[in-house]
Amino acid sequence: MLMDKMRQGAQSLTAKIIFVIIMVSFALAGIGGYAVRKPNTDPVEVDGIAIHAMDFDRAYREQKQEIQRQAGEHFAEMIAANPTFLPMLRKQVLSNMVDNLIVDQRVLKLGLRVSDDVIKKVITKDIDAFKVDGKFNNEQYLNVITRVGYTSASQFAQDQKLRMQQSLYTDSFRASQFSLPFENQAFLALQKQERAVDVYNISPDNFVADVTLNDEEMTKFFKEHSNRYVQPEQVKVDYIVLSKSELAKDLKVPDADIQKYYEEHSSNFTEKGKYHVEHIFVNASKPEEKEAAKKKIEEALAKINGGELFETVAKTYSDDVLTSSKGGDLGWQPYGTLEKEFEDAVKSMKTANQVSGVIDTQYGYHLIKFLEAKEDQLKPLDSVKDVIISKINETKVDDVYSEKMDQLSTLINEMPDDLKSIAKEVGLQVQSSNFFDRNTTVVPFDNPQLQKLVFDPAFREEALASEPISIAPDAVAVVYVTGYKEKYTKSQEEVKEQLEKDFRNDKADGIASAKASELEKLLKAGDQSAVDAFVTQNKIVKKNSAALKRTDSSFDSAVVDGIFAMPKASSGVNTAVIDGLDGHKYVAQLGKVTNYSGEISETDASMASSQIKQLNSVRDFELLKKQLRADSKIEFNEYALKQYASNDGLND
Repeated sequence: MLMDKMRQGAQSLTAKIIFVIIMVSFALAGIGGYAVRKPNTDPVEVDGIAIHAMDFDRAYREQKQEIQRQAGEHFAEMIAANPTFLPMLRKQVLSNMVDNLIVDQRVLKLGLRVSDDVIKKVITKDIDAFKVDGKFNNEQYLNVITRVGYTSASQFAQDQKLRMQQSLYTDSFRASQFSLPFENQAFLALQKQERAVDVYNISPDNFVADVTLNDEEMTKFFKEHSNRYVQPEQVKVDYIVLSKSELAKDLKVPDADIQKYYEEHSSNFTEKGKYHVEHIFVNASKPEEKEAAKKKIEEALAKINGGELFETVAKTYSDDVLTSSKGGDLGWQPYGTLEKEFEDAVKSMKTANQVSGVIDTQYGYHLIKFLEAKEDQLKPLDSVKDVIISKINETKVDDVYSEKMDQLSTLINEMPDDLKSIAKEVGLQVQSSNFFDRNTTVVPFDNPQLQKLVFDPAFREEALASEPISIAPDAVAVVYVTGYKEKYTKSQEEVKEQLEKDFRNDKADGIASAKASELEKLLKAGDQSAVDAFVTQNKIVKKNSAALKRTDSSFDSAVVDGIFAMPKASSGVNTAVIDGLDGHKYVAQLGKVTNYSGEISETDASMASSQIKQLNSVRDFELLKKQLRADSKIEFNEYALKQYASNDGLND
């Protein structure tokens, strides 16, 4: 081994000379380290408080993952079609973080606070992502927050506390809003407005085949849109993963250990004894109530002894409102849940339907009818065997994991350039990745800490194995960069197929826009026969509605919004061209507009008032944020922003 060879030659003159040289080198490197500071990568400071790069990366990652979740398999296409999307997303995330920091500082000045108990309840009760089979699961919780970039549970809890404290502030805006009856009336008249409309749907797909490919135009298009074809920098790595879950799969627990654990922890596998009784309770919690209560309970006992059913007497005499209607039935109760005097009486009763005498407790008097009891029962070993194995493995895995972590750290120091030998010594398998960029969603390469390291030029040039990187609460990875590709703009030949597709779609979209403008002119001219011929010739789909509502789902939501944004024309033909969410062009011809004039129910008025208050509170809060921004000293780090722009493939 390397360390053994070093020890063997440690006493030679040559070794001593080398040692001195190394020490001098370290000293000079140390001086250089103090003299040359690493560049600041925090993107912005607000009133002297930094938004840290790690927090910004995490917020950006969360937002991107949410968009990816919604877009699904179309996410990659969306990014390829719009290279400015990710840079714009970064800017929006950073802007939101600046606003949040400004508001957080205002919240702290106002003294608004949320307790730790409230945060704990939110985390354990209210967030479904942290639950397994409907119950909070700590391992799931840690895995989820680690995946989105939090380094600790306390960091996540603190973040949630800030967000909730901010909500207290924003809620105050909502609480201070009001609306007047005439506002509610006007709001509902607009909300329930109906519009007659003809809508013409022009799909760019109809014109893709009409696009002629021209080398000169294709080259021009490629140059104008070259940022669509940027390949971001990529790395390829060899890596090993040390995981508790994987270690647990290889552990075998001997039957003798299982039996021993079962015997030593038998109380954990014992089902507590329980009893099933009915009772009559007369309250006597105050001294002055004792005499009357005892007289009442004795009267109830006399009736039972006289032949009346216990259940019938309970309905008349018992003060226990929860059980009296059920004849005093308490159901099955584990021993240790009720008063000692009560349970002592139960334990003395052995015969089904036996009725006790009067039992005096600190709360009052009881009569008990014994139905059934079950003693403590030890569960069979077979029924709890899996639980025992899991418990034993927990301890064993922790020990093995800790041992292998120590071994891993030692080996990395001894032979940092030999990942295969490290893996062999620890009993792990070296895995190799494909090339990936910073936008990968492949586990574990989407881990922020891992990404930061493998894309660090200094680490790549060092060509050594990394220290263990936490990729989950109970798993680490060691990585070794084996390949690197710089960011570059692909050649026209490389992207020929995609370029042709983009060119056709772009031209088809332009044709569709021109057709929409042409159709709008024909509609305004009022020549219906020309309109009909144009619609047929260009495969345009016409759809109408005599009474379109804002909530109508028969049209694209962007089309509905566009139609209701059209002003009510006093004369002439009222038309508009609207871009749909599906990429189609829509030409709308507006007809009759009917405002709601019917009766307004209390429910409708309340709903209108609530929405008006919400809209007003959002407006007021936005105005406040604008003012707070104006009053704050915001300093953007141009170096960091340029680095982010470079990573996105867009130098802006």
